[in-house]
Amino acid sequence: MEMVFRRIEYWIEGDANKQKKLDEGPWNTEKIWKKGSKHFIFLLISFAIANTFLAYIIGSDALLKIITEPIAGHVSGFISIWLFTLIFYGVFAYAREVVCTVICPYGRLQGVLLDNQSLVVAYDFTRGEPRGRLQRNASVQKTGDCIDCGLCVQVCPTGIDIRQGTQLECVNCTACIDSCNEVMLKTGKPKNLIGFFNQDFIAERKPYKIGLKSYGYAAVLFVVLMVFSSLIYKRENIQTTVLRASGTLYQSRGTDKTTNLYNAELVNKTNKAVKFTFRSQDSNDQIDFIQHASVLPKEGTVHLTFFLVRKNNSVKKYKTDAVFEVVANGEILSTASTSFFAQPESE
Repeated sequence: MEMVFRRIEYWIEGDANKQKKLDEGPWNTEKIWKKGSKHFIFLLISFAIANTFLAYIIGSDALLKIITEPIAGHVSGFISIWLFTLIFYGVFAYAREVVCTVICPYGRLQGVLLDNQSLVVAYDFTRGEPRGRLQRNASVQKTGDCIDCGLCVQVCPTGIDIRQGTQLECVNCTACIDSCNEVMLKTGKPKNLIGFFNQDFIAERKPYKIGLKSYGYAAVLFVVLMVFSSLIYKRENIQTTVLRASGTLYQSRGTDKTTNLYNAELVNKTNKAVKFTFRSQDSNDQIDFIQHASVLPKEGTVHLTFFLVRKNNSVKKYKTDAVFEVVANGEILSTASTSFFAQPESE
């Protein structure tokens, strides 16, 4: 909002005062041109955001098909693109800060996370109060540094008065800090009447220090990052799941072999097709496929159904492990383990 849409709006229509004057003026050529070009650019950016959002959900290949192929074959996708485009356009062109104050949960969440040592955008009331207009001819200023100009309220995108304390509507855009610093410079007073402060500093001038709550948040964040990093590190490009066929028992094959029936699912998480070989880790085992495949499509899945044939002389107990490997170009891409049931020869 602030880094893209607001800057475009300022570039086309000018600052807040010029925008207000333009809104109140008649619909002449200048107003039509500025309003039209602004909303046209907003709509284009919203269209780009909507396509990016859908690509994240349904995949870039599916989105490319929706865009390049006839609309009749992708009616739902075409409607989705324009629906999300209009939603994003409405948010950035009209709803704006209402999303922050009504929909976004951050404002309500921050009230739970904050304490007196938390750095927030705040008004230094011990320095600014009591407020009063600047008196040029007065020999002694009897009021605080705040001259009650109201600029901090005027520039606030959510319309709050930061001088009333931290509020859930504050989006920490720091526009109030910039406007107040300009006034302080003009009046010859120190900057940062509004700035990043904690409540203990404002009320008692205690220096900032990191509290236990901050250490706790840092610890939780560290744990989350470690878990997330481990998941990324352990992530396999090919995910393999092998399960024994439900409701089946082991079967004897001849006098010296036993078979178990399995179902396997292979998921390709990459954007390239993979030509693979599915085998048992034990070279003495034999696999007889019922449903077979040798190519795993990009971002796709394949299902295999097969018998694992194992010699009875290698079976030492009723339940043993069976490990399977997915191999491509001599490299083991994925492994999966399950159980193999058979009657040991000694019994």
